[in-house]
Amino acid sequence: MVTQAGLLAAELEARGFLRGIGRTILFIIIILVVIGGLIGFSVARKFGGRR
Repeated sequence: MVTQAGLLAAELEARGFLRGIGRTILFIIIILVVIGGLIGFSVARKFGGRR
């Protein structure tokens, strides 16, 4: 009984940890997309102005 409770606690902790990592990765991806969009927009503006 004690072992099952320990395993359950470890599993819940792992799930919460993975959920936190997933949230962090999603946040990083959003930041990278926004930065990439800004860079792409500025580059397109520079090359668009030269034509």
